[in-house]
Amino acid sequence: MVKITNFNIYIKKLHISLKTTKVYKAILLVIFFIVINSVLFYLVENNENPNINSLWDALWWGFVTSTTVGYGDIYPRTKLGRIIAIFLMIMGIGFFGFFTASIASVFVERNLRKGMGLLDIDFNGHIVILGWNYQAKSIIEELLREDKKQKIVLVANISHNPYDNNSVYYIKGDPTTDSVLERANIKYAKSAIVLADRSLENSEMIDARSVLICLAINKINPNIYLVSEVIEQKNVIHFKRANVDETIISTQFESKIMMRCALYKGVSRAIKELLTNSYGNEIYEIALDKKYIGNTYEKIAIEFLNREVTLIGIYRDNKVFLNPSKNTILKSKDILIYIAKDKILL
Repeated sequence: MVKITNFNIYIKKLHISLKTTKVYKAILLVIFFIVINSVLFYLVENNENPNINSLWDALWWGFVTSTTVGYGDIYPRTKLGRIIAIFLMIMGIGFFGFFTASIASVFVERNLRKGMGLLDIDFNGHIVILGWNYQAKSIIEELLREDKKQKIVLVANISHNPYDNNSVYYIKGDPTTDSVLERANIKYAKSAIVLADRSLENSEMIDARSVLICLAINKINPNIYLVSEVIEQKNVIHFKRANVDETIISTQFESKIMMRCALYKGVSRAIKELLTNSYGNEIYEIALDKKYIGNTYEKIAIEFLNREVTLIGIYRDNKVFLNPSKNTILKSKDILIYIAKDKILL
């Protein structure tokens, strides 16, 4: 049903583009001239050409000749008839060249507008990345490794789409404005990632801009899962007020990883493996199946181990409990966090 709707939307857009380039008027004009020339051909050839028995035969000849198909079942016998045929052939070549070029220009223009971030998004369930910095490319790559079919929309005020992939769409503009967010169809996006604008020199201004973006997003789509990069720890409270679900303090995160790597040799490789989807095991989560409700954490952990999956924690009531007690009872809304080579099904 969604594919049919998208197809209808695309046809409507193609119709508008063709209407704008006056292709429809050209078609009507050409049909008019074909009919006129067919009538003249009939009047000229009727008594001289045994293959023409009616006006319909002349019309058939007119359309076949103008399209340069030339079946040969009907052809002119008089000089005037041949002159009319030459005129029709020249007109047909010119028109169909114009028609083909008009159709091609619609697709070329669409691709150009897409690359320049001027096309509006009409699908839903996508992930929106707001802002462009050194982290954006790696985030997009990881998202695509996780799910190649996942559609990603990048919103940034740059000249063109910096990522060449059919699943990555670009919207040019300031993400703090409602009109730009609406063009990204943020209302029907499933999640959004706000990246810090590091072109600003002041860290306070960077976080303030990110908060403005989060507020604008939350106004349009209060149900979206919102993740934002934060520069200063003290500004986290402002992001919480903007209903941000997850805040990542990039400088703090990076420094802690480097500290762990310095203290423990194997930690750096373990962290790299868990944080990237390019090789090895990854961290995943899965909603608890009804059949496991009331069981202990230990029992589920053992079952997971038998499947070569390591259970590491529970997400409950907006809190993460890593390595909980083995006697912890699992509840209906718990989300299990685990390490595995691939996603699993319960």
